[in-house]
Amino acid sequence: MTLIDEVVDVDVAGRALTAAVTVKPEWTANYVAIEYMAQTAAALAGSFDKLEAPDQPPRPGFLLGTRKLELKLAEFEVGRRYLIEAVNEFSDNEAASFTCTIRREDSPEVLARATLNAYRPANLAAFAATHN
Repeated sequence: MTLIDEVVDVDVAGRALTAAVTVKPEWTANYVAIEYMAQTAAALAGSFDKLEAPDQPPRPGFLLGTRKLELKLAEFEVGRRYLIEAVNEFSDNEAASFTCTIRREDSPEVLARATLNAYRPANLAAFAATHN
């Protein structure tokens, strides 16, 4: 399932991506913030994949965990547009860490913040074979 609606900006040099979502009635709970952030971080990782290997599909990844989660809202407002930013703080061949924020499109106030850690195996088939 894809929850984010569009990529608004990609800053390759700054290792950041901003995505947007207009909240639907079934996705208002504040804990959905983690999924909004994870999908934005995945879009950023996929952008780097496309730069490195334009003819290959982006590598899949797995969310390992969330640290320093701050939620300043009880729930997302239906129909309101939010901007989600992911900044790649660290990455090597298989692990990555992203600082993510969410704010209303019309406000600079950060409503949610977290650090997400992800794992993207270099060889998905070998990983899957050992983790069945």
